Amino acid sequence: MVLKKLILALVFVSLNLYSQQFSILTCDQGDEVYSTFGHSAIRYQDSFQGIDWVYNYGLFDFSDPKFIPKFCLGKLDYMVGKQDMSSFMADYEYNGRRVEDQQINLTKGQSDSLLRFLEWNILDENKFYRYDFLFNNCATRIIDILEQNCAGVNLKFAKNIQRYTFRQLIHQNAMTSVPWIDWGMDLGIGMPADRVASDRELCFLPSYISQAMNLSTNKANGLKLVGKTQELLPNRSLAANNLWIFKPAFFALICGLLFFVFGRFERKFLKNTVGTICILMGIGGLVLSFLWFCTEHSVTKNNLNVLWMNPLLLILGFQILKNKVKYEFAVFLHICLIASFFLGPILDFQEFSTASRWLNIGLVFLTTRCVIKGWRVRESIKTNI
Repeated sequence: MVLKKLILALVFVSLNLYSQQFSILTCDQGDEVYSTFGHSAIRYQDSFQGIDWVYNYGLFDFSDPKFIPKFCLGKLDYMVGKQDMSSFMADYEYNGRRVEDQQINLTKGQSDSLLRFLEWNILDENKFYRYDFLFNNCATRIIDILEQNCAGVNLKFAKNIQRYTFRQLIHQNAMTSVPWIDWGMDLGIGMPADRVASDRELCFLPSYISQAMNLSTNKANGLKLVGKTQELLPNRSLAANNLWIFKPAFFALICGLLFFVFGRFERKFLKNTVGTICILMGIGGLVLSFLWFCTEHSVTKNNLNVLWMNPLLLILGFQILKNKVKYEFAVFLHICLIASFFLGPILDFQEFSTASRWLNIGLVFLTTRCVIKGWRVRESIKTNI
């Protein structure tokens, strides 16, 4: 009788062990802005109990009345939530985004430890975490969780042989799918993004999480970490617009040429156009300054873009409209624009996009004209005195 109970117990444990399976889900980028960099999640299945859950670290609370201020200030907390696999997949099926499932080989002890942590993590008092685009997102949390809760898992990462910086990695994902958002991000992020990413830091992008899983092993059972890979949804091409006339670089080139041409004429319409553009770019400079000095976004600090998209352009714009360009002020702003041209890309402090370079050059030509005009006005005043 005792032997029979022991055999039944062993059978039950074997069935339960076999029925439990963790997977890493990797979702490709989509056409929407929020899906530009893809997504990662943890899947848990227990066929014995009919369970198929997804632990999703990419959620945030839209109902929070302070959602927008927190987002702008870099104080937005993301959260983890548990949802049915069918519910999770519905959005990806609708948008036609590829989803890959990598089943990972964990021991019973590792699986139990991981499940206990995930169930603890989704509790209301534990589910929030301070989001950081580069260092604490839906992808990076997966490798942290595996390391902390699955003793014996030996994570290995793809080598950054090309020595890609964070900025270059962002471009690789955003440039073709959302070029205008890519340019906006390039303007908003500063020198922290121009550091070469370590092998581990590549995993801020979900695609590198998938590569890391394939390279990793589990010392606890002597197996490769990934046992089986399935493509749950097929790959597809993004609906990217590759026409160069719709790219930011072409727009910036036209604007730069207009700055050069319009600045050479005194006609009121052209002068007012240039003045208005300077005001708008000055407002853009205020936004960049706000991101640098007034928010907790780590990646927006030390941004040399404020040298050429300078808040002082706001003042210059009004001076142009009033036909009262100050010589000393124009000289100072001119020096800032030239400095941004050399300090950033040429001295390798910060990489500027092609669009930013065209606008920078256009503004250098424009302020050259402003300096000359301001000098003539000052000399005229001295002569009259």
